Amino acid sequence: MFLAGILVLATSCTQNDSVGTAGGKGSLTVLLTDAPFPSNLVKNTFITIDKIEIRSTLSGTATATTEEADAKAVYTVVYEGAGKEFDLLKLRNGITNELANVDLEPGSYDFMRMHITQAEVVLKDGTSYDLKVPSGASSGLKIKISPNLVIESGVESTIILDFDVHKSFVVQGNPKTPAGIKGFLFKPVLRAVCQQYTGILSGKVTENTTTPVKDALVEIMLADTVYGSALTNTDGTYAMIGIPAASYLVAVSKEGYTDVEVNNVVVKEKETTTLNFNIVSTATGTTTSGTTTNTTTTNP
Repeated sequence: MFLAGILVLATSCTQNDSVGTAGGKGSLTVLLTDAPFPSNLVKNTFITIDKIEIRSTLSGTATATTEEADAKAVYTVVYEGAGKEFDLLKLRNGITNELANVDLEPGSYDFMRMHITQAEVVLKDGTSYDLKVPSGASSGLKIKISPNLVIESGVESTIILDFDVHKSFVVQGNPKTPAGIKGFLFKPVLRAVCQQYTGILSGKVTENTTTPVKDALVEIMLADTVYGSALTNTDGTYAMIGIPAASYLVAVSKEGYTDVEVNNVVVKEKETTTLNFNIVSTATGTTTSGTTTNTTTTNP
């Protein structure tokens, strides 16, 4: 689930009155997905999770951020058991993996806590690196849910956990020198959003309007900060899910091609925004472009 970018925690942010749960609880599903790791040298990025908890704001800790306040908070176990291993690089372009599905008491929830026991990077030449896990092996990695998740009786909801592999697995050494990669540091970077308030950005990157471009990096930015990213598939397509409704700048880049940026790309709740790019080799000097459309869809 963690593997390639987004973890989805489903507790029905989208109402479905036909689905009920015992005891007046709401249903919660946890899915995992990942932002791309743009390195042609890496084969796998594994993480192992054996426990996930979610924090209720009903305990009066809605604004608490200190360790003392967190110690007094009420956490509900979402999953606990044998370690589940995920390859984050397989969770790209809108692909998710279900981590858990549970019933929760109605109320507001503001934090998740994830217990990661192992992290490993495997290169394409077979070299592997076992990485030290910070905090995730002790108290657990805390992830803010923004905005808060509200569970209602008989309603299903989904939380998307987006695991940014590129930022989480920091390369030590320079892959472009003879010395090569010396190892990795594991510094988990995630975000958690309620799917109800998000949309999807997808499209295709081509050269000369017809030839698909593989492994182009598509980044979506808000206030000069990269919010999400994707690498195109062999057919040039890409997808980013769990994007909060807003207006973004979207950029596409690939070595040997001219970079393209498109401003004011609007992502709407429960809709898919389609943004296609035409890029060209830097040797040609041809103008590049991007076009957008919006369509209503049901979030997966």
